[in-house]
Amino acid sequence: MDSGRKTRVIVGVLLGLLFVGIVALGSVFRTVVFTVAAVIAVYEMSNMVYKKTEKNIFAAPAYVFAALCFPAALTLKASAPVAVMLLGTLCLMLIAADRIFNKLRTTEESIYSAFMLIYPMSLFGMLALILPADGLTSPRNVGLLLVFICPLMGDMLAYYIGSSMGKRKLCPEISPHKTVEGSCGSFLGGLLGGFICFLLQFIWGLRLPILPMLLVGIICGGIGQIGDLFASVIKRWAGEKDYGNIFPGHGGVMDRLDSVLMCAPVVLCYVWLSMLG
Repeated sequence: MDSGRKTRVIVGVLLGLLFVGIVALGSVFRTVVFTVAAVIAVYEMSNMVYKKTEKNIFAAPAYVFAALCFPAALTLKASAPVAVMLLGTLCLMLIAADRIFNKLRTTEESIYSAFMLIYPMSLFGMLALILPADGLTSPRNVGLLLVFICPLMGDMLAYYIGSSMGKRKLCPEISPHKTVEGSCGSFLGGLLGGFICFLLQFIWGLRLPILPMLLVGIICGGIGQIGDLFASVIKRWAGEKDYGNIFPGHGGVMDRLDSVLMCAPVVLCYVWLSMLG
């Protein structure tokens, strides 16, 4: 095995262990990890815009949202959805006020700044609302598994099926290596991910039905591809291969979470419907 591939495997194993820690080590650890990830994602996105446009956008509101959304969701619990929504709105108001009163700020810079609150920060906000609280038996525990395992399994099967059987290009102008056959593999991988989550729910003593999990898995198998391709659109626009290099062989935070973040709204809907049921 060459050194580059060996590094990628080692980092992949470490990321897997980090996910185990996220599941097992409690809400405070989860909050710290995801807050750090969100802050790094803001840096990666603002850096991507700068490389393309050479504009120093007003990233402070996005940093504020990244730093506060996970702690707010942890501490406010039932009021977390309202808190996250208000936090995003206040950050948007900061961008508007900056454009009005900062004579050096251009409208284009303000639009880029506002876009970061939509992508990826609003999706991080959805992820924050999925995270379970300690000591509670809740569908949120399964949601935490679904939002990571389903797109991960989708990516894995898409890669193996696409590399071995892929012939028809899916979106060659965006990602030349992705194929229709690999895309089908992603749906199959999402389905497998939903089944794995069904089996793992016993960790918390849950008995949630299998069919909704399988459905969420299939949907995530498709939505995860959209997340991956949309992230690729931005990278191609900026002329970059990866968002960063914090994970050698894997790129940056956004390279690792692009599929997960896009699946967060779907999994959040599943969690809320399961709690209502």
